Formats: sequence, C-alpha cells, structure tokens
Amino acid sequence: MIYRLLAVTVTLLLAFPVQAQQGLAAHFFVYRVNDGAQDKFEDGYRRHLGWHRSHHDPLVWYGWTVSDGERNGYFIDANVGEPFAAFDHRVDISGDGADFRINVTPYVTPQAQLAYELLPELSTGTPLESRKPTDTIQVTYFDLRPGTEARFERALETAHHVLATTRNAPAHTWYRLISGGEKPQYMLMVARTNWSSYDVFRKDTAELLAGDQNALRDFTDAVRGSRTESWQYHADLSNLP
Repeated sequence: MIYRLLAVTVTLLLAFPVQAQQGLAAHFFVYRVNDGAQDKFEDGYRRHLGWHRSHHDPLVWYGWTVSDGERNGYFIDANVGEPFAAFDHRVDISGDGADFRINVTPYVTPQAQLAYELLPELSTGTPLESRKPTDTIQVTYFDLRPGTEARFERALETAHHVLATTRNAPAHTWYRLISGGEKPQYMLMVARTNWSSYDVFRKDTAELLAGDQNALRDFTDAVRGSRTESWQYHADLSNLP
C-alpha cells in the first residue's frame, strides 16, 4: 500500500511540477552606445555574456535596443524574476565587473541603474519573468505627484478588470520604481510582436478607464507626466540559463 501511495505521489509531481516562487525584483541598466562603436559594443557584450555562461550564472539577462523616442539607440539590459536578495549573491561580483570593464565599458556611457518592483496583482501577464520575451515591448513611464500612489494603483485595478475582458489585449506588466530615479514612478510594459499588433490593440491606460469616471479621475489627478518608447529584443545579446 505504501509503495502504491509513493507511486501515485511521484506521478502527480511529474504531471504537476512544483513552480519556483517568482521574485519581484527587476533591475534595469541603461547605456548610451558611443558613436561609431555599435559593432564593437555588441561583440564585447557577447563576450561578456560568455563570461556569465562559463561561470554558471543562474540569473537571466535580457538585452534590448531602444528603437524610438528620445533614447533611440540606447542599450538596456535587465535581470528580472528574482528576489532582491539574489543581487547580494551574484557569481563572482569582482570578476564580473572586471570582465565588463574590459569588454563593454570602452564602448558605452552608462546612463542609469534602476531597481523596480513587479506588481503582479495589477499585471495581466509577466512575459519576462516567465522567460517568454516578445520581439518588441512598448514601454511607458508614469511620473506621479507625491502622495497619489494609492489613487493611481486603485485606477490600475480598474484597468486590470477592463483588460481581462478585452479580446486580443496583449500582456500588460506593471512595475513600481524602488531606487535609481525620481519617485514616485511606475513603468508599464506592453508585450508586442510587431507594428501590426497596434492594429489589433492600441488603447492606453486613460482609454481603458474611459468607462469609469472615478477611476479616470484618480488616474489623471495622480499622473504628472508620461513618456513612451519601444524596445527591440536581441536574443543574441541576452542570456536565459
């Protein structure tokens, strides 16, 4: 009887594997590629990713190029989906930095280092944390008036409900800035495949709230300003162990 129970337990574990708990940390690093150094940068960055692979770095690293907006041409890499403590236990931090300085630093000018917190309860999907990046991402930053965070997030709850019943709506992922920039700030990532995806869905948050005047008022009163750009994903400049 005991052996039979063990066999059933093993079968259930194989059919329904235990999922690792998803961390909420999202670290983003922004670089301006120096003039005329794009090819050398990409070659050096690939060598640096090779260092991470050879040292069995368990952290995922995504790489994008900003393809429009004021930061057109900038390179952004990121680690997401881990607890914040994971960055306290990176593989050979000094060696990582030394290799980066040799292979990447000569070709870029660092612009920002930002830490965000994923807001899963306000998001309709988490492609990056699930290691399923899309070809492009529509990224919008929202700068809020101090003290309006609760009203803003209340409006996002309403937008979440609208998206849940909107056909063909792409995944919307929300993050709250923790450190590295002016606060309060939120970042929205909308998963895109190509420009034709805008023919299917292109509503912004305010449009999603148009049917609820209270939620729309919370949103417009909270937001001081916003800006949007597109990021192009580079699988060859990423590492998904």
